Amino acid sequence: MTTRSIRSATAKAAAVLAVVLVAASCAAAAGPHTGWAKYSIAPGAHSATVDANGGTSPIAGLTSVSSRTFKFFFDSSAKYVITDPTQPSDQFDYNKLPGFSDCGDIDLSKNGAMFGWRWRLDTNPKRLEVVQYANNNGTHLYPSAPLLSLSEAEVDGEHPLTYSVRIGGPNNSKYLFSVEGTLPGRSVNVSAELPRQCPSTSTTGSKWASGFYFGGTSTAPSTITGWIQEG
Repeated sequence: MTTRSIRSATAKAAAVLAVVLVAASCAAAAGPHTGWAKYSIAPGAHSATVDANGGTSPIAGLTSVSSRTFKFFFDSSAKYVITDPTQPSDQFDYNKLPGFSDCGDIDLSKNGAMFGWRWRLDTNPKRLEVVQYANNNGTHLYPSAPLLSLSEAEVDGEHPLTYSVRIGGPNNSKYLFSVEGTLPGRSVNVSAELPRQCPSTSTTGSKWASGFYFGGTSTAPSTITGWIQEG
């Protein structure tokens, strides 16, 4: 092999190695759970930022959807402790999973449907609770008992479940909720409903698609993340 051939082969090998290193670098940059969009709520914030993380960002902002169905999982950051609450009972407030506003309102706190969630420190063992949650003209609607409870091990295990909230029922007078999936040792298949106060309002009118949210009244005491695939 001539000196020129050796140099040419060396240059080609270096180019291939560079491509491999760039590809590996890009793959690493996507972070853990590639393909799952990552919600992050910073300490002192209510709302989350979104990183597509190699996947597709969830629905957000103005929309006309009448339902949302998504896969979601919590991680260990969901085991929060509010050390400086705005109100003494804020640890019991429900935080929110993605949902939508309704009845011609853009503000979900007035009219809208979503899932609520909270980390319970007062139970033995501790647990994460998920409930159906809606606002009817500013009145918060949710049950006294959780729709679903996750143990600390199930939260730490980062197991995705499919969440669905939609407008339906007779004359579109209900919000219909369901959670389905598999956890270690058990299957999840639960559903519930709450009343919709504006059944005569079009289901395809303008709405606001919300994201992962902390509160209640207190802001996040620490960074809280959640992982979603929607659409």
